Amino acid sequence: MARQFAKKTFSMKSFSRFFCVILGLALGGVLIFGTAGMAAETETFTLDSALAAAGKGDPQAEFFLARHYADGPQVSRDYVKAVQYLRQAASQGYAPAQTGLGSCYAHGEGVPQDKIEAVQWYRRAAFQGEPLAEYCFGNAYAQGIGWPKDISKAVAWWQKAAGQGQADAENALGEFYLYGEFSGDTNHVNYAEAARWFRKAAGQNDAAAMGSLGYMYLYGLGVGHDFTRALQWNRRAAELDNGLGQDNLGQMYENGEAGLHQDLVQAYKWYWLSEQQGNPLGKHDALMIEWHHALTSQQIAEAKRMADEFHAELRARRPAATSEDPTDSAR
Repeated sequence: MARQFAKKTFSMKSFSRFFCVILGLALGGVLIFGTAGMAAETETFTLDSALAAAGKGDPQAEFFLARHYADGPQVSRDYVKAVQYLRQAASQGYAPAQTGLGSCYAHGEGVPQDKIEAVQWYRRAAFQGEPLAEYCFGNAYAQGIGWPKDISKAVAWWQKAAGQGQADAENALGEFYLYGEFSGDTNHVNYAEAARWFRKAAGQNDAAAMGSLGYMYLYGLGVGHDFTRALQWNRRAAELDNGLGQDNLGQMYENGEAGLHQDLVQAYKWYWLSEQQGNPLGKHDALMIEWHHALTSQQIAEAKRMADEFHAELRARRPAATSEDPTDSAR
Protein backbone atom coordinates (compact mmCIF):
# COMPACT_ATOMS: atom_id res chain seq x y z
CA MET A 1 0.00 0.00 0.00
CA ALA A 2 2.85 2.38 0.69
CA ARG A 3 3.90 4.52 -2.20
CA GLN A 4 6.94 3.53 -4.14
CA PHE A 5 9.10 6.41 -5.32
CA ALA A 6 7.15 9.15 -7.01
CA LYS A 7 9.06 12.37 -7.52
CA LYS A 8 7.38 15.27 -5.79
CA THR A 9 6.30 18.07 -8.07
CA PHE A 10 7.94 21.39 -7.30
CA SER A 11 5.95 24.57 -7.36
CA MET A 12 6.56 27.98 -5.93
CA LYS A 13 4.34 26.88 -3.07
CA SER A 14 7.37 24.93 -1.92
CA PHE A 15 8.80 28.31 -1.04
CA SER A 16 5.69 29.62 0.64
CA ARG A 17 7.60 30.42 3.79
CA PHE A 18 7.56 34.03 2.59
CA PHE A 19 6.34 34.87 6.07
CA CYS A 20 9.62 33.64 7.52
CA VAL A 21 8.07 31.14 9.88
CA ILE A 22 11.01 29.60 11.72
CA LEU A 23 10.21 26.09 12.96
CA GLY A 24 9.38 25.81 16.62
CA LEU A 25 9.30 29.52 17.40
CA ALA A 26 6.33 31.66 18.24
CA LEU A 27 5.59 34.65 16.05
CA GLY A 28 7.49 36.96 18.38
CA GLY A 29 10.50 34.72 17.97
CA VAL A 30 10.15 34.93 14.22
CA LEU A 31 10.03 38.68 14.22
CA ILE A 32 13.01 39.14 16.45
CA PHE A 33 15.11 36.09 17.13
CA GLY A 34 14.95 34.82 13.56
CA THR A 35 17.39 37.53 12.49
CA ALA A 36 20.99 36.41 12.77
CA GLY A 37 23.72 38.52 14.27
CA MET A 38 21.59 40.92 16.28
CA ALA A 39 21.70 39.38 19.73
CA ALA A 40 25.25 40.39 20.56
CA GLU A 41 24.43 43.99 19.75
CA THR A 42 21.47 44.19 22.11
CA GLU A 43 22.19 41.76 24.94
CA THR A 44 24.09 44.41 26.91
CA PHE A 45 20.80 46.23 27.58
CA THR A 46 18.52 45.78 30.53
CA LEU A 47 14.91 46.84 30.20
CA ASP A 48 15.58 50.06 32.15
CA SER A 49 18.74 50.95 30.26
CA ALA A 50 17.02 50.23 26.94
CA LEU A 51 14.14 52.54 27.83
CA ALA A 52 16.61 55.30 28.69
CA ALA A 53 18.68 54.78 25.52
CA ALA A 54 15.60 54.51 23.30
CA GLY A 55 14.46 57.86 24.66
CA LYS A 56 17.64 59.26 23.12
CA GLY A 57 16.99 57.56 19.78
CA ASP A 58 19.37 54.59 20.08
CA PRO A 59 18.21 52.13 17.38
CA GLN A 60 19.68 49.08 19.13
CA ALA A 61 17.79 49.98 22.30
CA GLU A 62 14.62 50.48 20.27
CA PHE A 63 15.12 47.08 18.72
CA PHE A 64 15.72 45.53 22.14
CA LEU A 65 12.39 46.92 23.33
CA ALA A 66 10.63 45.71 20.18
CA ARG A 67 11.95 42.23 20.93
CA HIS A 68 10.46 42.34 24.36
CA TYR A 69 7.07 43.64 23.30
CA ALA A 70 6.88 41.07 20.49
CA ASP A 71 8.02 38.11 22.56
CA GLY A 72 6.59 38.95 25.97
CA PRO A 73 9.49 38.63 28.47
CA GLN A 74 9.28 41.19 31.27
CA VAL A 75 6.48 43.12 29.57
CA SER A 76 2.98 42.31 28.37
CA ARG A 77 3.04 41.23 24.74
CA ASP A 78 2.02 44.17 22.57
CA TYR A 79 2.68 44.04 18.83
CA VAL A 80 1.56 47.62 18.29
CA LYS A 81 4.29 48.85 20.62
CA ALA A 82 6.73 46.39 19.05
CA VAL A 83 6.01 47.89 15.65
CA GLN A 84 6.40 51.40 17.06
CA TYR A 85 9.92 50.64 18.28
CA LEU A 86 10.78 48.65 15.16
CA ARG A 87 9.73 51.55 12.96
CA GLN A 88 11.82 54.00 14.95
CA ALA A 89 14.91 51.81 14.63
CA ALA A 90 14.21 50.85 11.01
CA SER A 91 13.85 54.50 10.00
CA GLN A 92 17.44 54.99 11.17
CA GLY A 93 18.58 52.23 8.83
CA TYR A 94 19.01 49.51 11.45
CA ALA A 95 18.80 46.34 9.36
CA PRO A 96 17.55 43.86 12.02
CA ALA A 97 14.67 46.23 12.79
CA GLN A 98 13.88 46.59 9.08
CA THR A 99 13.66 42.80 8.83
CA GLY A 100 11.46 42.64 11.91
CA LEU A 101 9.18 45.34 10.56
CA GLY A 102 8.93 43.48 7.27
CA SER A 103 7.86 40.37 9.17
CA CYS A 104 5.20 42.36 11.03
CA TYR A 105 3.75 43.51 7.72
CA ALA A 106 4.01 39.99 6.30
CA HIS A 107 2.10 38.52 9.26
CA GLY A 108 -0.21 41.45 9.89
CA GLU A 109 0.95 41.74 13.49
CA GLY A 110 0.68 45.24 14.94
CA VAL A 111 -0.11 46.59 11.46
CA PRO A 112 -2.52 45.61 8.67
CA GLN A 113 -1.07 42.78 6.61
CA ASP A 114 0.68 44.20 3.55
CA LYS A 115 3.00 41.89 1.62
CA ILE A 116 4.22 44.64 -0.68
CA GLU A 117 5.24 46.80 2.26
CA ALA A 118 6.88 43.76 3.84
CA VAL A 119 9.00 43.22 0.74
CA GLN A 120 10.12 46.86 0.75
CA TRP A 121 11.46 46.52 4.30
CA TYR A 122 13.10 43.17 3.50
CA ARG A 123 14.75 44.78 0.50
CA ARG A 124 16.26 47.60 2.57
CA ALA A 125 17.69 45.17 5.07
CA ALA A 126 18.83 42.70 2.41
CA PHE A 127 20.91 45.37 0.69
CA GLN A 128 22.67 45.85 4.01
CA GLY A 129 23.55 42.15 4.08
CA GLU A 130 21.04 41.06 6.75
CA PRO A 131 20.76 37.28 6.15
CA LEU A 132 17.11 36.65 7.08
CA ALA A 133 16.08 39.62 4.94
CA GLU A 134 18.12 38.23 2.04
CA TYR A 135 16.25 34.95 2.37
CA CYS A 136 12.85 36.67 2.53
CA PHE A 137 13.68 38.98 -0.38
CA GLY A 138 14.64 35.90 -2.37
CA ASN A 139 11.21 34.46 -1.58
CA ALA A 140 9.62 37.65 -2.91
CA TYR A 141 11.35 37.07 -6.25
CA ALA A 142 10.40 33.37 -6.18
CA GLN A 143 6.73 34.22 -5.75
CA GLY A 144 6.62 37.46 -7.72
CA ILE A 145 5.50 39.55 -4.76
CA GLY A 146 6.42 43.20 -5.17
CA TRP A 147 8.72 42.30 -8.06
CA PRO A 148 8.37 40.29 -11.27
CA LYS A 149 8.87 36.60 -10.58
CA ASP A 150 12.51 35.73 -11.24
CA ILE A 151 13.84 32.43 -9.91
CA SER A 152 17.45 33.25 -10.84
CA LYS A 153 17.33 36.35 -8.63
CA ALA A 154 15.61 34.35 -5.91
CA VAL A 155 18.43 31.82 -5.95
CA ALA A 156 21.04 34.58 -5.93
CA TRP A 157 19.53 36.09 -2.76
CA TRP A 158 19.21 32.69 -1.11
CA GLN A 159 22.87 32.07 -1.89
CA LYS A 160 23.82 35.36 -0.24
CA ALA A 161 21.87 34.40 2.88
CA ALA A 162 23.14 30.81 2.87
CA GLY A 163 26.67 32.13 2.58
CA GLN A 164 26.10 33.64 6.01
CA GLY A 165 24.74 30.36 7.37
CA GLN A 166 21.03 31.24 7.21
CA ALA A 167 19.37 27.83 7.58
CA ASP A 168 16.10 28.65 5.80
CA ALA A 169 18.03 29.83 2.76
CA GLU A 170 20.13 26.67 2.82
CA ASN A 171 16.97 24.61 2.87
CA ALA A 172 15.41 26.69 0.06
CA LEU A 173 18.46 26.04 -2.10
CA GLY A 174 18.22 22.34 -1.30
CA GLU A 175 14.57 22.28 -2.39
CA PHE A 176 15.37 24.18 -5.56
CA TYR A 177 18.11 21.73 -6.56
CA LEU A 178 16.00 18.72 -5.55
CA TYR A 179 12.82 19.64 -7.44
CA GLY A 180 13.84 22.26 -10.00
CA GLU A 181 11.76 25.31 -10.83
CA PHE A 182 8.72 23.46 -12.14
CA SER A 183 7.53 19.93 -12.87
CA GLY A 184 9.75 18.41 -15.53
CA ASP A 185 12.54 20.96 -15.07
CA THR A 186 15.80 19.06 -15.64
CA ASN A 187 18.05 22.09 -16.07
CA HIS A 188 18.25 22.94 -12.38
CA VAL A 189 17.87 19.56 -10.66
CA ASN A 190 21.16 18.62 -9.02
CA TYR A 191 20.85 15.99 -6.31
CA ALA A 192 24.41 16.41 -5.08
CA GLU A 193 23.88 20.14 -4.56
CA ALA A 194 20.52 19.50 -2.94
CA ALA A 195 22.05 17.08 -0.44
CA ARG A 196 24.90 19.50 0.28
CA TRP A 197 22.55 22.34 1.19
CA PHE A 198 20.18 20.10 3.12
CA ARG A 199 23.09 18.82 5.21
CA LYS A 200 24.12 22.38 6.05
CA ALA A 201 20.60 23.30 7.12
CA ALA A 202 20.06 20.04 8.98
CA GLY A 203 23.27 20.73 10.85
CA GLN A 204 21.47 23.78 12.24
CA ASN A 205 18.53 21.63 13.36
CA ASP A 206 16.31 22.60 10.42
CA ALA A 207 13.59 19.95 10.49
CA ALA A 208 12.48 20.51 6.89
CA ALA A 209 16.01 19.83 5.66
CA MET A 210 16.18 16.70 7.81
CA GLY A 211 12.96 15.43 6.25
CA SER A 212 14.26 16.11 2.77
CA LEU A 213 17.53 14.29 3.49
CA GLY A 214 15.51 11.38 4.80
CA TYR A 215 13.47 11.44 1.60
CA MET A 216 16.63 11.39 -0.55
CA TYR A 217 18.16 8.47 1.34
CA LEU A 218 14.86 6.57 1.36
CA TYR A 219 14.55 6.76 -2.43
CA GLY A 220 18.24 6.89 -3.35
CA LEU A 221 18.17 10.33 -4.94
CA GLY A 222 21.81 11.12 -5.61
CA VAL A 223 22.95 9.72 -2.28
CA GLY A 224 22.32 6.02 -2.79
CA HIS A 225 19.69 3.97 -1.02
CA ASP A 226 20.58 3.95 2.66
CA PHE A 227 17.70 2.91 4.89
CA THR A 228 19.74 3.38 8.05
CA ARG A 229 20.43 7.04 7.28
CA ALA A 230 16.90 7.46 5.97
CA LEU A 231 15.58 6.28 9.32
CA GLN A 232 17.96 8.53 11.21
CA TRP A 233 16.98 11.71 9.36
CA ASN A 234 13.28 10.92 9.04
CA ARG A 235 12.94 10.13 12.73
CA ARG A 236 14.76 13.32 13.72
CA ALA A 237 12.53 15.35 11.39
CA ALA A 238 9.36 13.55 12.49
CA GLU A 239 10.09 14.15 16.16
CA LEU A 240 10.45 17.85 15.37
CA ASP A 241 6.95 17.69 13.85
CA ASN A 242 8.00 17.91 10.21
CA GLY A 243 5.26 16.55 7.93
CA LEU A 244 7.55 15.10 5.27
CA GLY A 245 9.70 13.31 7.82
CA GLN A 246 6.57 11.94 9.50
CA ASP A 247 5.20 10.58 6.24
CA ASN A 248 8.57 9.04 5.34
CA LEU A 249 8.85 7.44 8.78
CA GLY A 250 5.34 6.05 8.41
CA GLN A 251 6.35 4.41 5.14
CA MET A 252 9.38 2.86 6.79
CA TYR A 253 7.18 1.37 9.51
CA GLU A 254 4.67 0.15 6.92
CA ASN A 255 7.36 -1.55 4.86
CA GLY A 256 9.52 -2.74 7.79
CA GLU A 257 12.64 -0.99 6.52
CA ALA A 258 15.97 -0.34 8.26
CA GLY A 259 15.33 -3.21 10.65
CA LEU A 260 12.03 -1.81 11.87
CA HIS A 261 9.34 -4.29 12.77
CA GLN A 262 6.50 -3.85 10.30
CA ASP A 263 3.88 -1.95 12.29
CA LEU A 264 0.81 -0.49 10.59
CA VAL A 265 -0.42 1.18 13.77
CA GLN A 266 2.85 3.12 14.05
CA ALA A 267 2.71 3.81 10.32
CA TYR A 268 -0.82 5.22 10.58
CA LYS A 269 0.18 7.33 13.58
CA TRP A 270 2.93 9.04 11.58
CA TYR A 271 0.75 9.39 8.47
CA TRP A 272 -1.96 10.97 10.61
CA LEU A 273 0.52 13.39 12.16
CA SER A 274 1.82 14.27 8.69
CA GLU A 275 -1.73 14.90 7.50
CA GLN A 276 -2.27 17.27 10.42
CA GLN A 277 0.68 19.30 9.08
CA GLY A 278 -1.21 19.71 5.79
CA ASN A 279 0.96 17.22 3.93
CA PRO A 280 -1.13 15.62 1.13
CA LEU A 281 1.24 12.63 1.02
CA GLY A 282 0.46 11.84 4.64
CA LYS A 283 -3.26 12.15 3.96
CA HIS A 284 -2.95 9.85 0.95
CA ASP A 285 -1.08 7.17 2.89
CA ALA A 286 -3.49 7.27 5.84
CA LEU A 287 -6.44 6.92 3.44
CA MET A 288 -4.80 3.94 1.74
CA ILE A 289 -4.68 2.09 5.05
CA GLU A 290 -8.32 2.97 5.73
CA TRP A 291 -9.56 2.05 2.27
CA HIS A 292 -7.79 -1.31 2.34
CA HIS A 293 -9.14 -2.05 5.83
CA ALA A 294 -5.61 -2.89 6.91
CA LEU A 295 -6.43 -1.77 10.46
CA THR A 296 -9.50 -2.16 12.59
CA SER A 297 -11.33 0.92 13.84
CA GLN A 298 -9.89 0.20 17.30
CA GLN A 299 -6.34 0.12 15.90
CA ILE A 300 -6.90 3.41 14.06
CA ALA A 301 -8.23 4.93 17.27
CA GLU A 302 -5.11 3.71 19.08
CA ALA A 303 -2.86 5.26 16.40
CA LYS A 304 -4.65 8.59 16.78
CA ARG A 305 -4.36 8.36 20.56
CA MET A 306 -0.60 7.85 20.14
CA ALA A 307 -0.49 10.85 17.82
CA ASP A 308 -2.26 12.98 20.42
CA GLU A 309 0.23 11.78 23.02
CA PHE A 310 3.09 12.78 20.72
CA HIS A 311 1.66 16.29 20.36
CA ALA A 312 1.24 16.59 24.12
CA GLU A 313 4.87 15.60 24.65
CA LEU A 314 5.96 18.01 21.93
CA ARG A 315 4.10 20.91 23.56
CA ALA A 316 5.69 20.03 26.89
CA ARG A 317 9.16 20.19 25.36
CA ARG A 318 8.60 23.60 23.80
CA PRO A 319 9.21 26.56 26.13
CA ALA A 320 5.99 28.42 26.85
CA ALA A 321 5.84 32.15 26.18
CA THR A 322 5.79 34.10 29.42
CA SER A 323 4.30 37.40 30.33
CA GLU A 324 4.47 39.18 33.64
CA ASP A 325 1.92 41.18 35.57
CA PRO A 326 1.41 44.37 33.56
CA THR A 327 1.62 46.40 36.75
CA ASP A 328 5.25 45.27 37.07
CA SER A 329 6.21 45.79 33.42
CA ALA A 330 7.26 48.68 31.27
CA ARG A 331 4.45 50.41 29.41
